[in-house]
Amino acid sequence: MKIVISAWHLKNRNVGIGRYTYHLIENLARVDHVNQYEILIPAGSHDFQPSPNVRYRLIRLPVFKRRVWEQLAPLVVGNYDLLHFPYDSCIGMKRGKFVVTLHDAKPILFPSESSRRNWKQTLKDMIAPNPLEKIDHIVTVSECSRRDLMEEMGIPEDRITVIHQGVDLEKFSPSTASSVKRFEFTPYVLCVAGTDPTKNVRSLIEAFSKLPPEIRNQHHLVLVGDVQKNKALQQCVEEHGIADHTVFTGVVSDTQLAEFYQHASVFVFPSLYEGFGLPVLEAMACGCPVITSNTSSLPEVVGGAGMLVNPRDREELIEAMTKVLTDTVLAGSLCKSGREQAKKFSWEQTARKTADLYERIGHA
Repeated sequence: MKIVISAWHLKNRNVGIGRYTYHLIENLARVDHVNQYEILIPAGSHDFQPSPNVRYRLIRLPVFKRRVWEQLAPLVVGNYDLLHFPYDSCIGMKRGKFVVTLHDAKPILFPSESSRRNWKQTLKDMIAPNPLEKIDHIVTVSECSRRDLMEEMGIPEDRITVIHQGVDLEKFSPSTASSVKRFEFTPYVLCVAGTDPTKNVRSLIEAFSKLPPEIRNQHHLVLVGDVQKNKALQQCVEEHGIADHTVFTGVVSDTQLAEFYQHASVFVFPSLYEGFGLPVLEAMACGCPVITSNTSSLPEVVGGAGMLVNPRDREELIEAMTKVLTDTVLAGSLCKSGREQAKKFSWEQTARKTADLYERIGHA
């Protein structure tokens, strides 16, 4: 079969969809040597290894907007058997089977946090007013997302397949003697998140500020990601008197991110809703004890290898952090069980299951 993958989100591999897209493509080239792949890339170079059955095509268009690019780019490759958008969107005119990855139902469950209606949404509605009529099959990344999509969108069960995301266990692994890095702000509590309010970073800031003084004064709160752009969160830090104990790192490389995971006293991810929760998996793979939410897909990813809390209960979050930061036996147990849990998820497995799905849908 000739399979086309729209890789728009390779432009930003620091976000979950970009990470998923990159590792899916990288591993498909390793596990599938039968089908022919056309990988459509919107800009810049790539670091994929050459493969005889994979063609990486840089497609630049005069109007460089996603809604336009994703409609026109597949036309460049001519006919195909299957087209995959590894993100939420739809094609107006398809030339073969069409598969979409819907990572979660957040826009439906949290409408107030979704982008307000603008020309992009209007254009999307014009291109595909009834997207489910165009989509042959949907991939989602957790059982939780599958249930939400079925309940909120009325999608039949046989049109959705769950394929979990993975983790790069070579890149995200416990520190070794040669990789020890001393941060000037150790020991620290770590969170990796963006500015989306559902990430619930404000609650973490407030909970950290209310830790017993003897614990709080010995730790920093390290916030990795583009949260440093959020003035409201910076103001929250100031208002709670922890500016001297809070570090906004901004977006970091994967190498730096692994180091942050490796040397954190605890990783806290109090998100209100996640389709999968990749940072939790990466932290566990690095041997970092994890505290995360008991909601959405996060219990599914963590299993019994982390502490689960109600993300809307500040006292519960304070209690969990206090326990992990003061109980070395508990912290060590979470490190060990987290590493074992992370081994259950691999990008190679993600790619193999996706390739099997292509075969099933493409030949249906």
